[in-house]
Amino acid sequence: EDGPSNVFGVHASPRGKLSVKFGWNITQAFCARNGLDLVVRSHQAKKHGLGFDIMHNESLIRVFSARDYEGHDNDCAVLSVSNSEEGCNAEKDGVLDIRPQVLSSVSRSG
Repeated sequence: EDGPSNVFGVHASPRGKLSVKFGWNITQAFCARNGLDLVVRSHQAKKHGLGFDIMHNESLIRVFSARDYEGHDNDCAVLSVSNSEEGCNAEKDGVLDIRPQVLSSVSRSG
C-alpha cells in the first residue's frame, strides 16, 4: 500500500495538476454512496511492483497490465472475475470472485 494507511482526504499528486492522491476514507465513502464493495483502478506502474495492490481496507485494487513498463522491472497482472460459487445465494446475489493473475517481469534478474 502506498504511504501510511492513516492518510485521509484528497491531496495533490506529484504526477501533476490533473491527478490527485486520495485516502482510504474517500474510497470507502465512494463505495458506500454507490452501493459498491470494490473499486478497481489502473495505470500506475510501481518500480519492481507485483502488478497489483490491494489497498484501502480491501476496497480498492490497483492493477497494472504492462510488464516492464518504461524500464521499471515490474510484473504485470490481470484480474480474473467470475461468479462466486460460495454460499447458497452467491450467484443470485451478484457475488463475484476477483483473483489477480501475475505475469512476471522478464527484465528483472533473480
